[in-house]
Amino acid sequence: MLVLLLNGGKSWAQGENDNWTFNFLYGINFGPLGSAFQSSSFRYFGGCSTISDAKGQLLFYTNGNMVWDREHNPMPTVCSTCDGKPALLSTGNGASRGVLIVQKPGSKSLYYIFTTDSQLNLLNGGLCYTEVDLSLRAGLGGVTAVRNVRLPTPALSSKVTEGVIGMQHANRRDVWVLVHGLGDNVFYSFAVTAAGVSTTPVASTSGSFSTNLSTMKFAPDGKRLVRCGLYMPVELFDFDAATGLVANAQVLDTDVTSYRIHDFEFSADATKLYQSQSRLGGPGVMRTDGFLYQYDLQAGATAAIRASKQLVYQSLATDESHLPPSALEIGPDGRIYIASSPFVDIIDRPNRRGAAINYRPVGLHYTYIGNVRGMSGNELQNVVRRQPPALDYMAEPVCAGGTLTLTPYEIPTGTGPLTWTFFDPLTNKVDSVQGVSVTRTFPVPGAYPVTLSTTSRGQYYRFRRTVLVSPLPPVALPDTVRLCQGSSLVLSVPTPPGTTVRWSDGSTAPSLQVATAGRYQVEVRNYQGCVSIGSTVAVTCYIPNIVTPNGDNNNEVFRLQGLEARQWDLELYNHWGRLIHRQSNYDNSWQASQQPNGTYYYRLRNPRTGQQLKGWVEVLR
Repeated sequence: MLVLLLNGGKSWAQGENDNWTFNFLYGINFGPLGSAFQSSSFRYFGGCSTISDAKGQLLFYTNGNMVWDREHNPMPTVCSTCDGKPALLSTGNGASRGVLIVQKPGSKSLYYIFTTDSQLNLLNGGLCYTEVDLSLRAGLGGVTAVRNVRLPTPALSSKVTEGVIGMQHANRRDVWVLVHGLGDNVFYSFAVTAAGVSTTPVASTSGSFSTNLSTMKFAPDGKRLVRCGLYMPVELFDFDAATGLVANAQVLDTDVTSYRIHDFEFSADATKLYQSQSRLGGPGVMRTDGFLYQYDLQAGATAAIRASKQLVYQSLATDESHLPPSALEIGPDGRIYIASSPFVDIIDRPNRRGAAINYRPVGLHYTYIGNVRGMSGNELQNVVRRQPPALDYMAEPVCAGGTLTLTPYEIPTGTGPLTWTFFDPLTNKVDSVQGVSVTRTFPVPGAYPVTLSTTSRGQYYRFRRTVLVSPLPPVALPDTVRLCQGSSLVLSVPTPPGTTVRWSDGSTAPSLQVATAGRYQVEVRNYQGCVSIGSTVAVTCYIPNIVTPNGDNNNEVFRLQGLEARQWDLELYNHWGRLIHRQSNYDNSWQASQQPNGTYYYRLRNPRTGQQLKGWVEVLR
C-alpha cells in the first residue's frame, strides 16, 4: 500500500534540525540564507544535540552536561523541589554521541534528553533521560524534577557503551531510542510515546560483542543502521521501525588494528555509506593520516558492498593546515558536513559515486580552542532520524540562479501521474507541471515549497517539502578603477565564515593590492558552495602636479586626464592643512583664483566606488 504524508513539511521534520550548535563555541543555521553563529557550549570533545521548532527557530541545545536555552544562557532546574541552579546532566565527559534530544510525541512543550556515560567514568552511569519543559520561564524552558532517570539495560545497574541514536517509529509519531549493551551483542530499543518513555526495552541480539564505544548511525530511510566500536568490525544491520528490532549483521570492514573508525553517515537517498577513519599511531602521536571511504549499498550482496569501498578523500599527517575527517552528519540541505579541525568540511552531492560527490576540504571555519590538535571527538549534531514518505524525491543543493532537477527516489507500483506544484513566496504565484523528472530554475535565494502529488487506487496523496536555495556570496567590485602617477589601490571582498577567495593571480587573501593596469578577477565561494565572480579593469590616469594660470593657455586649470571628472568630489588644502576649496562632481575648473603661489594638497573621492586619490599640485604664475 502506498502511504504518503499529507501536508508534510521539509523532509527533515520541517525546521527542527535547522540549527546545529557544536562543542567549540560555534553553530550553523540552515535557514534559506544560511549563517554561522556563536553558541555557549564548550567542551573539548564529545556529543552535542540541538532542537529547533518547525519554523527553524532555535529552542535549546546541550552537550550532555549542561543545557542552554535559545538565548544561550544555562537552563535551570524548575520545580517545587528544585534549587533553580543550572541543571547538570549525567553524560560522562567526552562520551561519543552520548546525548540526544527527543520531543515527546503529541506535546508541543515537553522534550527528553537521553544521555550515556563515558569511558572516563567506567560507563557506570548507564542510559538516563531528563525532561525539559519549554512552557516554563516564559517559553525559555527549564529542566523539571524528572532528571537523570536511569533506564534498565536490562537491569538498572547494567552498563551500556558510549553512544545513543534515535529513529522515528514506523507510525511516524513515536520514536525509538537505541543503545548497545557493554561487553555483549545486544541492542536495546526504548519506545518514546505520548505516554512517556517506556522502561521495558526491545532487546535484539545480533553482530559482534561490544567494547566501550558504539559508533552508530541510522539510515535516513529507517531500514538500516551501521555500527562499530574500538577494535570492532564495521557492521551493517537491518532495522524494523515498527518493532524496534535489529537483525542480519553484515560485516563491511574488519581492519581494526591499523585504523580507528571515527564516524559514519548515509546519503540522503540511503544508497551510499560514508566511513571516516585515521591510521592508528603510537603513544603521543597527535597527527595521523585521515581517510574518508564510500560504500555503494546498491552493489548487491554483502561481498559486493564490501568490494565497493573506495577512497573519496585523504588527509595526510604532514598537512599542517588540515586534520583528518572525523564526525559526519547530514544536514537539512542534503549535504554531509564533516568535522575536521579547524574546519567543517562539506560533501555537496553525497548521493553520487566517487569524485562526483564534490568533497570540499575547506568549508566552514570554526573557532579553534585549546591545544588539542588531532582530537577526533569534535562532534556535530545528534538528531532523531525521521521516517521518509513512501514517495520522496531527490533535490540536490542549488544556488540562486541555478537549475534544480527533481526526481523521485523510486515510484511505487500502481502510482498514477506525478504532479509537481511550485509556490513562489516572493510573488505568491503557484504553477504545476506533470512528469517523472522535472527541472526548475530559482533566481532568488529562499525557501520554496514544492508539492509532489499523485493518485493510487483511486485515492489522492500529496507530499510537500521545502527546497532551500542558497545565496550567492556578495562581490561588489567597480567596473573600473584608476591608477594615477604610480599610485596603487586595494581591491577587497567580504569574507563571512566559510568563504574562500581566489584572485586571478592565484592569491587567496580577502584583498589584493593593484599597482599596474589590466583586468583583475576574483572568484568567491561561500560555505554552501555557491560561487560569484567579479572583475574590474584598472586603467591609468594623469593628474597634473602644476597649475600656471597666467593666460598662456597651458596648464591654466587643474584638469584630470583619464578620469570622468564629474564622478569625483574634490577637496584642496593649503600648506597648513586648511581647506581652501571643495567641489562635488568636479568640472575641471579650478585655477587657484585668489590663491597665492605655492604647494597645495588634493583629495579626490569617487562616491560610487569609494576610491580615493591623494597628491599635491604646485601653483605657479
